[in-house]
Amino acid sequence: MTMHPDDLLDQLKKTATPRKQKTLEVIYEVCKEQYERGSRDFSVATIARIAADRGGPGKGAIHNKTGDDYKGLIKAWAEHTGGVTRKVRQVSENPYAALIDKIENPALRSMMSGILAENRQMRREITLLKAEGNRVIDMRPKAAERSDSVQILPASTGLLPTEIEALRHAVSDRLLNDEGWTADAEGRVINEAGRVVFKPGYITAIRKIIGEGEASTSNTAKRAGVAKALALIPNGGEGADCARGDGIR
Repeated sequence: MTMHPDDLLDQLKKTATPRKQKTLEVIYEVCKEQYERGSRDFSVATIARIAADRGGPGKGAIHNKTGDDYKGLIKAWAEHTGGVTRKVRQVSENPYAALIDKIENPALRSMMSGILAENRQMRREITLLKAEGNRVIDMRPKAAERSDSVQILPASTGLLPTEIEALRHAVSDRLLNDEGWTADAEGRVINEAGRVVFKPGYITAIRKIIGEGEASTSNTAKRAGVAKALALIPNGGEGADCARGDGIR
């Protein structure tokens, strides 16, 4: 005969450390509450889940070799109250299957079993169709799209006139001259010290946005190149004129 849970708890606490005594008491109280609420579930999973919230041992600690005392205490409560230490899986019984089992004629019972199986299959298909029922299929005829109806809008679409004028000023020759900057053929902006102020594509990109294309950029680059070449000649343009004059003579 299994020892009474109260007696087993007292016996286990005699050889346990103070900490283990407290955890044994937690397991004892959880099992006692299960009994008082009329539950027959004394499985380790259930008891450990409740005990863990109160500082008791978890499921792993109870299943370990050092958890034999906990398992023994749980088992004592289960046997004392007529409970079970393992959860019994609830299997829902099909009422139609139970009804078919009562048919004495084997042929009729087999036929009804086939009808029941077909009914389950149809129910699954209906459930699947219901899940797909929210899809909307547009069956309206689509008008033929003409290839010449495609319109390509300029990059400046949506810009205010003041915004376009601000972009135009940002790449104007006047601003470049005032700042002492020059632009090359690749659209970069360079200061007097030869340092790149804006990377390649700056000038060309803005001019494309405001619709001026690459022509203005090419002209700016050419003028910038001429100015840079003249700056390298001593006495500016006069040196060039003298050189051409000397060649004539």
